[in-house]
Amino acid sequence: MKTSSPLNATFKLLAAVALCTAGMAARSADIHVLMGIDPSEIKNDMGANSSLAPAQSLTRMMGSRASILQTASMADAMRASRTVENEIIIAPAHVTASAILHAYQLMGSSGQEQAYALVVRSDIDQVAKLVNQRLYLPQQDSLGSYLAKGLIAESGLTLSQFSKVTYGNTSGAGLFALMFKMADATVASESEAKAWIELHPGLARILKTTRPVPSGLNIVVRKDFCATECGRIADWINSPDSAVAGLGRLRLATADGAKLFTYVASLGITTPDTIQGVVRVSAEGVADLARKEAVLVDTRSQKEFDNERIRGALLASYVEKSLKETNYDATKDDFSALANLKLDKAKPVVFFCNGPECWKSYKASRAAVLGGYTQVYWFRGGMPEWREKRMPVDGNNGAAVAKLVASAKSTSPRAVATR
Repeated sequence: MKTSSPLNATFKLLAAVALCTAGMAARSADIHVLMGIDPSEIKNDMGANSSLAPAQSLTRMMGSRASILQTASMADAMRASRTVENEIIIAPAHVTASAILHAYQLMGSSGQEQAYALVVRSDIDQVAKLVNQRLYLPQQDSLGSYLAKGLIAESGLTLSQFSKVTYGNTSGAGLFALMFKMADATVASESEAKAWIELHPGLARILKTTRPVPSGLNIVVRKDFCATECGRIADWINSPDSAVAGLGRLRLATADGAKLFTYVASLGITTPDTIQGVVRVSAEGVADLARKEAVLVDTRSQKEFDNERIRGALLASYVEKSLKETNYDATKDDFSALANLKLDKAKPVVFFCNGPECWKSYKASRAAVLGGYTQVYWFRGGMPEWREKRMPVDGNNGAAVAKLVASAKSTSPRAVATR
């Protein structure tokens, strides 16, 4: 059951603006900002023009041109939280939590919190009864889906145990799917779920809820950029200009504000620690294997590979369409790129991608074992660990990214002012 995205107008408008400002776009932007707006969190057309005003006000405040890329794809936003290609990210809680783990510092948030609920048919009174039921979730990498998967995993279930998993664009559509008996379980904010259940007595119940998590948008700044610019960014957050059209005001984070995202990060669907028949290695282990002429295989996209990669690595993109869980359906994926490399299956090969939250290298490693490779290594930490340990990189942005000091703790005093 899919609904049309309320952000279609956004991209049409941004495309028109891009055409009108082609001359300006020809110059490289000094500050790259990614704004991720989750379609499932938007109830109407709000946010359709949300990136234009912040781009203008940030440019004025920073004294350098700010280029804001707005996306409704939370998969792209999550990827960007690990590739550190943007100086600033404005996004929902799960993207923020991931970014904080990967070289970003929390600067501001909406100051609001809300819990999310797993809502089920009224006759389902325990988690075990969800097996073989139909699950409706919003966009696969949306905050609601992210939290729902965490609740399900906490209960010892996997998505493959449902008879059907449907992804749409809005959380509200899931509640209607319950009402029309098109789904047996869904996710919604706790307040929305309670209000809906009150209006439709006897149809559904709340089976499980998360703790309260930060709602709305949050802003994180890459640590190396923050070291010199967080003061001006704090001024921008404190100004009326930080209001995002239809999505509310940002507020300066407290000194311990990042702790609010620890729980969100803990619900992340991360890869297992080990793979049968595969040796897991650290960044230092990868470097040692490379010296021994092992082949390093990057399973990310061409764009990510071109932007930043481990020196000497080869690209074999894993095209992933299966679920991010251990009993995924590999037939939905495409890893023909590995065969195209025509590697010697008797020699050591190392697979990696964007860290523990990235399943591509996990699945690639398993595929290699099944394909007859006899010395398979898995670099689970991937590019984030390689970057943090300042190992050699190549790529269009490799030199700049290599200068990141991930362990930097210094920030402007103005960046930790209380709300």
